[in-house]
Formats: sequence, structure tokens, C-alpha cells
Amino acid sequence: MQISFWPIMVAKGAMLMALYLNGLTNSEVSNMTTVMANSGKTLKFRSSSIVVDKHSTGGVGDKVSIPLVPALSAVQEDFIIPMVSGRGLEFTGGTLDKLESIPGYSAFSFDDQHLLDIANNFGCFIVGSDDLSPADSVFYKARDVTATVDNAGLIIASIISKKAAAGIKYLILDLKVGISSFFQSIDEAKTFGKQFVLVAKLLGIECRVLMTKMSAPIGNYVGNSLEILESINCLKGKGPSDLQTLIELIGGHLLEMTHKVSSVNEGRKRMADSLTNGTALEKFKQMLIELRVNEWIANELCYGNTTAVLPMAKYEIEIKPLTSGYVNDINGMTIAKVCNKLGAGRQFSNQAIDPAVGIRLLVKKGSHVEIDTVCMVLYHNETDLNESYILLLQQSIELVDEIVEPEDILLGVINCN
Repeated sequence: MQISFWPIMVAKGAMLMALYLNGLTNSEVSNMTTVMANSGKTLKFRSSSIVVDKHSTGGVGDKVSIPLVPALSAVQEDFIIPMVSGRGLEFTGGTLDKLESIPGYSAFSFDDQHLLDIANNFGCFIVGSDDLSPADSVFYKARDVTATVDNAGLIIASIISKKAAAGIKYLILDLKVGISSFFQSIDEAKTFGKQFVLVAKLLGIECRVLMTKMSAPIGNYVGNSLEILESINCLKGKGPSDLQTLIELIGGHLLEMTHKVSSVNEGRKRMADSLTNGTALEKFKQMLIELRVNEWIANELCYGNTTAVLPMAKYEIEIKPLTSGYVNDINGMTIAKVCNKLGAGRQFSNQAIDPAVGIRLLVKKGSHVEIDTVCMVLYHNETDLNESYILLLQQSIELVDEIVEPEDILLGVINCN
């Protein structure tokens, strides 16, 4: 007899719609999060462990986790950083998609005992997991088809349930704000951030929210294998300043929250040192080996010919501006949409992607460009590239006549106090 799951989906949809329309109190979100966190396996580390993590609400070129985890682990050896990450959907690039461009890296090939062993013996990992908070996956699929995705309470329950199941005790939320993020205004982000911190506290997680600017892409590269290349450069102390600033900020705050340093600035300096003295890069290489990447590949990626290891696109085209002027902004959302149309991202969860497709930015906010200045390079595998993509990329660069001053990436901090 064939069983129909449609009535079950209808029931879930009705419940989700009620929650969506009426909203949830902090205690209701907390109760829902607790049930979701306990719906599958949980990671339980030794009682003396200091278990820390970060989560980002997603942004274009956001490869922060990849250099952050090994850098923070190199700085503080008694930290456990069990990062259970995800793949990208639409404009948000997934950390696992980027890492899966490394030959031999397989995000979902580890059981919970193996993950516990890696964390307890080595200190960190970045993987995916279907076993932690499986109820979240069930609810997300129902939310996707019932137009209830963008509800604050449901988003918070989804994120924190996975962090609670992974045993996290200290958490930084990198809350992106701007035209290339889910949150367009600071006020909207503050409301979400305050609720997030309160619910995390109810789950026994000390959380701090960093609101960071998200308009132009983070760093100079957008695209999966290209962002691994940039992460390696960053781990060698040669990364772009905005990426390094985010790594320093998140790591510095986690070190201060856990009382390992007396100030965030002291923590930032320790993070910066790990990126320049080689310890973060070596930790990354060893983490890949722990995650079953061939030792030769890991070594070549970190210390040899990085681009020979990673998938690279067949074609590249230089993008020049439509006029001259000072770069006032770069629309990361437009860049992400072009890259996704060329295969770098997905519109549905099991869609295959092209890891080699992407963009290299050669200008930043405040740069002065002439009509013949190369502002970015598009890497693609199309034999007949649609000309409209070039125009969209040109239009993504907003130019003005006046000198433009760079802005701080940190917009504000929300604490649990």
C-alpha cells in the first residue's frame, strides 16, 4: 500500500502558517529549539571543554569560517570548535560548497563518534551533518513550500537548534546588514539580534552578535574554488583587509568572552599573529588531513601550487566600468546572481554546481577608476557567454564624482547582558 505524506505536510504547513502569522515569544522559540535540538544525535564533549563556534547569516564572498576555524584553534589549543556548516542556496555561498572544491574533501562522510574523536584530539573541524537536529531539516522543507522561511522565530530555532545539538557553549553571530543580505536595515537587524541572544541564553549558550556591513562582497573573490584560494592567501597573512578584519573581530570576541584575553583588541592581535606566523595555515592543512583529504593534496594546496590542486575555469573575461569615477559601492547581490546563473550556486537543494565559476574584484570602495580600468575578472566555462552578464557586472559598480571614504565593517555589537 502506498502511503501519502501530503496530509502530514498540510498539518505542518498549517502549524507553520499559524506561527508565521501570530509570531512566537522568546520562551516559545526556546521550547521549539530545545525539541528540535534533541530530535537526533547530540555531540557531548568532555566536561572541561570550552566549545565555541560562529554563525553567519550569509553573504556574498563570505568565506570567513574557513580561515577563522584553524586560526582560532591555533591560537587557543584548549578550544573545541565543532563547526557544522551548510551548503549555499541562492545568493548565499555555502561553506561546504567551497570546501568540497578541494579534491577528497567530503562534508557528510563522518559519523558522530568520528567527529567527537577529531574534536577531542585535534580541536576543530568543518563538516556537514544530517544527524544533528534532523527536525530542522523536516521543518525547513515544509517552510520552503509554505512561504514561511523569513520568520525570525523559525530562523532562530533553526540556527540555534543545530548549535545546541553540536554542544556549543559560546557563540558569535555574524549578522550581515545591507543590500546584499537578508537584513536591509540596522533596526531590523537589531530586533533579530536581540531575540537571537535571548533565545541562545535560554538554551545555555552565551552569545554575542556582531552586526557587520554586507553590500560589496567580502574579500576579492566570489566563487567556490576561488574563495578557497583566497582563504589560503589569508592563512598566509596575505588576505584582503576586510576578510582579515572579520576574522580578527570574531576570534577576538570569542577569546574575550571565554576570558582567555582581557580585551577584544588583545584577542584580535593574537588572531592576526596566527595568520602571519604560519600556525593557522599548518592547522588548516592538518585539519584537512583529519577530514580524510590526501596528505599530498593538503600539502600542495597550502604550501605548493594551490591553483593546480583546485578546479579552475577554462575562460576569463575582463570587466571594465561604464564610465570613470570613484567606486561608491559594489552590489554583491548582482555579482552573486551572475555567478549563480553561470553555475556557481544553486536554486534548489540538490542542484549540482560548478566550483570553478566566479569573480575576482580588482577595486574596492573608494578606488578611482578610468573607463579602461579592469575592475573585475569573470571566470567561466561557457563557450558562448551571454553578453547581458557583462552589462550586469558593469552596472554592479556604482561610481560617483566625489572622493569616497571607506567605512567601518562593524556596525554594532549586541551582548547577552
